[in-house]
Amino acid sequence: MTDSQWNDLLEIIDGKIFTPLPAGFIIDSPWLPNWNGSTILDYFASDAAWFESNAKAIATFPNFMFFPGFWSEYGMCSEPSAFGSVCAFPEDGFPHARPCLRSIEEADGLAAPDPALDGLGPLILNRLKRHETRIAEIGHRIRFSVSRGPLNIATHMMGVTEFLTAMKTDPDRAHKLLAAVTGYLSGWHALQRRTFPSIDGILILDDIIGFIGEEDFTTMRRSSAGRRCR
Repeated sequence: MTDSQWNDLLEIIDGKIFTPLPAGFIIDSPWLPNWNGSTILDYFASDAAWFESNAKAIATFPNFMFFPGFWSEYGMCSEPSAFGSVCAFPEDGFPHARPCLRSIEEADGLAAPDPALDGLGPLILNRLKRHETRIAEIGHRIRFSVSRGPLNIATHMMGVTEFLTAMKTDPDRAHKLLAAVTGYLSGWHALQRRTFPSIDGILILDDIIGFIGEEDFTTMRRSSAGRRCR
């Protein structure tokens, strides 16, 4: 995201009315690789394919904001890998994390991983560090720390049906699992921001939140209270 786009975004948040309205899109691995003529596996494995795909997008559509922009990731394997999920990487299909918890009972004693060492996080961060200068040379900065959300990660660690069922049948352990995931995410976002001082935004994607009702959401929010990025 350019300085101008970032300043526009801040003004939008503050309520300023723009004419015409700015437009923005989430931009990531599901569509960038094939659009730029590479396989999804090459996009994840090759620094060149990753950088060129993102650079082409901002050059082709310069008037659009892309969130987060130059997103270093490994699809849905990014965060569950830190907890021990086996990750599958088809050549031209979306990566997926296999469940690493056989039952909700395994949430007992589950510790938050170290975001600087465990899983794919260090590779994600290192890719951005290696390309920070090149990103700046084309007028963009790393503006967001990024992750999937606690519910999204927990369902990949257990399975969607299994975790949502556990929220009703064993809520205490479900909350333990969410607390462990939230602890990891707090450290992960803090690490991203310490690594890149240009970060002043946070992007957390969690589509599973739409599967639960207000009561469960409120309970989940209380169980995660006190976790903050530092």
